[in-house]
This record gives sequence, C-alpha cells and structure tokens, in this order.
Amino acid sequence: MRTDDRMRAAPALCALLLVLWPAAGRSADAAAVMPLSSFPRESIAVETRSAKRHVFTAWRATTPSQREQGLMFVKGMGDNEAMIFVYDPPSYVAMWMKNTLLSLDMLFVDGNGCVIKVKERATPGSLDTIDSGGMVALVVELNAGTAAARGIHAGDRVIRPGAAWPKTAAACTSSR
Repeated sequence: MRTDDRMRAAPALCALLLVLWPAAGRSADAAAVMPLSSFPRESIAVETRSAKRHVFTAWRATTPSQREQGLMFVKGMGDNEAMIFVYDPPSYVAMWMKNTLLSLDMLFVDGNGCVIKVKERATPGSLDTIDSGGMVALVVELNAGTAAARGIHAGDRVIRPGAAWPKTAAACTSSR
C-alpha cells in the first residue's frame, strides 16, 4: 500500500474503531457480570408509617464488586423482588444507572433502618449521579413505581429479619 493510500485509509480505520469500540466495551462489561444467582438472597420488609408492611425477596450486594454490578444488564424483576446494597460501616453513597436496563426506585436507608431519601424512577443507562443525601447502611432498589404504588416515603423503616437488623428501634422522622 502506498503512503497516500495509507493516509486515505487511516480516517476510515479510525471511524471503524470508534464505531466498534463502544460495542466491544459493552461486551466486555457484560461478559464480566456475575449471575444474580451468585448473589445471596434474603427477605426484607418495608414498614410504612401508615402501618403497612411490604415484603420483598432481595439479592444482597455486600462486596465492592457486587455493589459495583448491582442490577446491571438485568432485564426484569418480579413485583416483590429487590436488590439491597449493604454498607458496613454506613457511608455516603453516590450511584448511577450505567448499564442498568430497568427504571428503578431507590430507597436510601440509615443505620437505624430509616428511609432518609427516595429516588423514584431512576433513568435506565443514565450516568447522572444519584446521591444518598446522608450516611446510609443500605440502598434498596425496587422496580420503578413501587414506592409510589405502595406508599413508601422518607421516614418509613426497612428491616432485615434474617439479619436481625437494625439493632436499634429508633423512631424514624421525615421532613415531608
């Protein structure tokens, strides 16, 4: 190939690489995904101030790699399923929806089990930061619309019966 032919071919090759690079990145991300069946499961309950109790079967993400993955690439969840992210010790958390195909409601829960913030209908695939608004011990992800449909708000309580959590029963408050 002559030098001038190579010079004309270079932009086409660069364009091809730019088109293929994101797809290659997605494949690599998807290939590294742990199956949800490898995550531990447990029951959680959300107790609302209106005296309703909503029970969910949750996948539990406790390790950094599990928390990083969460519900990425998951195509659907049942009405009574959830994902919980456990932070011990409680931490200030910032999340995003990268590679997440589902719209989700997020409950940010402090060390007493109190919901301190609800983010409804997080946008699938968004790289916008969703912050916890304070120190949290749990983040609960539910199908989008679940919080509104079941009347779940800041000031409600999340419990993990199998883990005997939270250890204290401090009153939850809300600014709403």
